[in-house]
Amino acid sequence: MLSNKKKVTEINKPYVKEQKREQQRQEAYAEKRRRGLIRRMTALAAVAALIAIVFTVILVSQWSTMEAKKSEKAEMENQYEQMQAEEIQLKQDVKNYNDLDYIAEIARRDYYLTKPGETLYKVPDESAD
Repeated sequence: MLSNKKKVTEINKPYVKEQKREQQRQEAYAEKRRRGLIRRMTALAAVAALIAIVFTVILVSQWSTMEAKKSEKAEMENQYEQMQAEEIQLKQDVKNYNDLDYIAEIARRDYYLTKPGETLYKVPDESAD
């Protein structure tokens, strides 16, 4: 008796297996490439982070050095102005010490010297009360 069921046999069974193996190989290769890409990107990110940290440290140190130099410059400019004022005063002192009237006034005031026939009287200050 003939049965109504049809028997189906797989044709080219080795071909299907080969196709599955090829597909598995391609998936494994793609996975390997993806892992390699992830590793490269991670290494690149680590190097970029390291470079960013190094540049940040360099910039911060340069900034602090510049701030120190700015404050030193301001201090030096202040000192320069004081020295200029002192120089002007010293030049005036040199001119005064070349003047005989000024020298006589200093001698009378500080050393209580008098001219011949002159009497010196010391009067107390009114602000000493």
